[in-house]
Amino acid sequence: MDDRAFAPLAAYADLASGSDDLRGLDEVEGDPVDLWGTFAPPDLPAGLLPGIIEHFARVQGERMGADPAGLAVAALVTCAATISDAIKLQVKRHDSWTESPRLWAALIGSPSTKKSPILSAATAPLCRIDAEMFHDWQARMRAYDALPKEEKAVTEKPKEKRLRISDTTPEATQQVLEASPDGVLCLQDELSGFFGSMDRYAGGKGSSADRAFWLQAFNGGEFAVNRVGRGSALIPNLSVCLLGGIQPEPIRRVAADAHDDGLMQRLLPVVLKPATMGRDEPAPDVVGQYRALVEALHKLRPPSWMGVGVVKFSDAAQSVRRDLEERHLSLQSSEAVSRKLASHIGKYDGIFARLCVVWHCIEHASAEHLPETIGEATARRVADFLHRFLLRHAVAFYAGTLGLSDDHDRLAAIAGYILAHRLERVTNRDVQRGDRTMRAIRECDIRPLLEQLSALGWLTRTDGPRPSLSPHWLVNPAVHIRFADRARQEADRRAEAKAAIRGILRAEP
Repeated sequence: MDDRAFAPLAAYADLASGSDDLRGLDEVEGDPVDLWGTFAPPDLPAGLLPGIIEHFARVQGERMGADPAGLAVAALVTCAATISDAIKLQVKRHDSWTESPRLWAALIGSPSTKKSPILSAATAPLCRIDAEMFHDWQARMRAYDALPKEEKAVTEKPKEKRLRISDTTPEATQQVLEASPDGVLCLQDELSGFFGSMDRYAGGKGSSADRAFWLQAFNGGEFAVNRVGRGSALIPNLSVCLLGGIQPEPIRRVAADAHDDGLMQRLLPVVLKPATMGRDEPAPDVVGQYRALVEALHKLRPPSWMGVGVVKFSDAAQSVRRDLEERHLSLQSSEAVSRKLASHIGKYDGIFARLCVVWHCIEHASAEHLPETIGEATARRVADFLHRFLLRHAVAFYAGTLGLSDDHDRLAAIAGYILAHRLERVTNRDVQRGDRTMRAIRECDIRPLLEQLSALGWLTRTDGPRPSLSPHWLVNPAVHIRFADRARQEADRRAEAKAAIRGILRAEP
């Protein structure tokens, strides 16, 4: 990520990752954000992922010509979905808050980024186990159906336990989860269909009910079902991991139309890089090693012979968690720039804990008994992966794919006006004199927009000439130096537009 392109959040990200090369937040105000900049996703870091996952992602990425970042995150979600929800982490030492390995992720890219092959490669071992479970259930159903009537009446009908669902509705998911307390993976080749189905199958109030269902599925726990004509049921654990791909334009529409309930912000976004030529040459059997890992994770049980034990952080790991919690609070000050990004960061305390469970289980997948304690080394690797990789992908998504701010177009219009007219001070009246986009801004919205530009390093607030007047805003002189080329482009564009209008008005009828 170009730190100059998104200086405020880059500084917070450096703070969160413990970088020694920190700029003070006061200095950030002197470095205005490039509202027209691009936000490149980061490379997959070395040495932070569990060894098998990183090896699988890099080798398969070279074979397929696909971004290893997508393979790594898809593999992590697959592992999380394979691990039983009975394995829980007690997040705080003196609190009942627990987290299970439940992750949501979205691979974002054009069709040429090989989203579907990435999803197929990463989820193949889980799908294989699920197919075996399905065929076993079919065999048990055939045996049940063949029972004599009297014996069948006193025999419990075989339950369909699954690991995977796709192209599903809440009602169908409920039916599967009644017999799948360990959780399932909802695999969506196109997430646009997942979000669109909420409106397609149930408009208005029904759509809100669907969204509430999926929000609960992210949280896990008991879920009571009351069906008209079909009776009631109690789902012991409504737990769904979610993994899918989506193109930039559909996700922009989803973000624009979404209810402000945080459903989309629960997804870990991975912005895929363009595909490259794959390789057709001998390579280590990473597919077999990865498949063996997933199979081992499926058999892993909690660290207790009764199956009710919980995993805990060591004292040193607990210290890492507390430091992260404090840093996440600081990062959420990015709400002044992007409310959606701040909401996403607000989920990081829980996501960190869930990732720690996944790391811990992968590292001890072959052990006879899962250790009860997550150590400092694991916690630090997860923390670094969260902030050096996932956070920066989130910035690339929320600031790049969706636009730097929720009001990006209006902010860019005001910024362009400042540059074109070389303003040293901005008032409400200046905004109302601007182009069509600016003149359409309601007076009550002007101040929040100028406050956002202040957070982005463009303006500094100062009191108006009289207490009764709105505050004025001093323009950061650095904007006219850094964006001199942009200023010339804006001035030329506006001059051309005026000349074109004058030409039309002077034209002969």
